[in-house]
Amino acid sequence: MARCTESDQAALQEAGPLLRFAAERVKNLDPDLALYIAQAQEAAESDQWTPQISLQFWQSFAKLCDLILPATLDSLAAARETIEPSRLRKFLGAGTESLGERSSRRYLTTMIVLILLILPIQLYVWTCTNLSKKIDDLFVQERAKLSTLQQDYIRIDSDARIDAAKGGKPPTWAVDKIRVSSRSVQDNLDQIETEAHILARISLLKTPPLPLESPAPSATAAVSASSTPPGKDSEDANPSNWTAPYLDVDKRSSEMQTAVLKIQEEANLIVGVFGAYILPVLFGMIGAVAYVIRTISDQIKTSTFAMNSPTRHFMRAGLGAMAGLVVGLFTDLSSTLSLSPLAIAFLAGYGVEAVFSMFDGIVEKFKGSPPQAVNYPTTGSPA
Repeated sequence: MARCTESDQAALQEAGPLLRFAAERVKNLDPDLALYIAQAQEAAESDQWTPQISLQFWQSFAKLCDLILPATLDSLAAARETIEPSRLRKFLGAGTESLGERSSRRYLTTMIVLILLILPIQLYVWTCTNLSKKIDDLFVQERAKLSTLQQDYIRIDSDARIDAAKGGKPPTWAVDKIRVSSRSVQDNLDQIETEAHILARISLLKTPPLPLESPAPSATAAVSASSTPPGKDSEDANPSNWTAPYLDVDKRSSEMQTAVLKIQEEANLIVGVFGAYILPVLFGMIGAVAYVIRTISDQIKTSTFAMNSPTRHFMRAGLGAMAGLVVGLFTDLSSTLSLSPLAIAFLAGYGVEAVFSMFDGIVEKFKGSPPQAVNYPTTGSPA
């Protein structure tokens, strides 16, 4: 009489769940399969194991494995609720769970954490970028106004010098025009200063230095501005101070450009690090996690989640993060695909295979074709 080996005993223990799974999903299941398995289990318990019973059992076992494909014994084992919860989850009332349930819960948590990380960083980058762009637009407007003011100042100053040689004074309308234009430029600089303060507080987490403050008007200019209303006769105007508004705004504009440019450079450096390195990694990882969650859902539906699936999924998430970072080096992809760099990083993490296939194609181009052997003409043997 043959002896029931350890492999036979292990297969007999697995045959029960395997037969139940097949009975639930396979139509017109051959009843002889259940009969042969039951006879084998009875023979093993009564020490009546024979080669014929072993042959019938393994044939039935093999047929069951073929019937339940793509599910396997490994995937059925992973579906059993055998994992004990942690102390915290046990305290919250959680019970035992299967390997697939644990993996799906962990990757869902990972996705939520990544979203909570991406949203504030994306908002930070978007806010700083828009503020910097708004400051640039305001500077364009300010330069246009300042250029017009400068042309008016040069023309009026030239006329004033000629009039002064004749004992005359600059007309009131000219003085009022310089003051009104200077005030308009000052208002524009005030708005730039406000936006620069906000940009510095958000991007650098500090208050910008004092050179951004507008210079105090000179005493003579203040007296002139307060004592000479627009439209008053030029005899009451103080001709020696009509240039002060222009000189003040010109000086402030120069100082403002230097200070704001420093703030923008520091902010763009920080935003560039987040936008070019941190966000692509996060988007690549969340793309890979989204693919893993979808895969786990399909595997649980088809009962194909295996014991080694968590390891493969973890490696997939790591490759997705790397692909999101590396794909940003190919600067022509954004224009070719008409997508933003972050969208490409997400797609790279979601479809890691396509990214590495592209890398393999590039590497093959560098390898080139192997050198071919040269066939030299044969000569006759010497006599």
